[in-house]
Amino acid sequence: MLCPDCNDEMLILEYDNVEIDYCDECSGIWLDEGELQLLLGPSGGDSPVMRALIEKVKAPRKTERLCPVCGKRMHLVDIPLSSDEAQITVEIDKCPRNHGLWFDNGELQEIISSSKGEPVAEFLGELFS
Repeated sequence: MLCPDCNDEMLILEYDNVEIDYCDECSGIWLDEGELQLLLGPSGGDSPVMRALIEKVKAPRKTERLCPVCGKRMHLVDIPLSSDEAQITVEIDKCPRNHGLWFDNGELQEIISSSKGEPVAEFLGELFS
């Protein structure tokens, strides 16, 4: 699979039976549909992250990036995250046909850390640091 950001061939990594497509050039990550839910675990399905991804956007903001599966221009989705200190937003790219999600360098780790997925966040932090 080619990276939607820099067009390099992506590496396939596996964590707990979830394939993570990783770009060694830009450090971006592609997750196919349903893989984020698997990484977040059973309690992640009702998280603000998943609610933001499910909500229909009336006027989607399009990105220049194309889905590596179908070639359609992806939409930007704001993911609200809260930490002990503040409320922040991470902007990710989502395929309009729900083929998957694109995370720029560090975004997936932020989302998983905020969703209390510490073992996965530690794994990603060690792997991609």
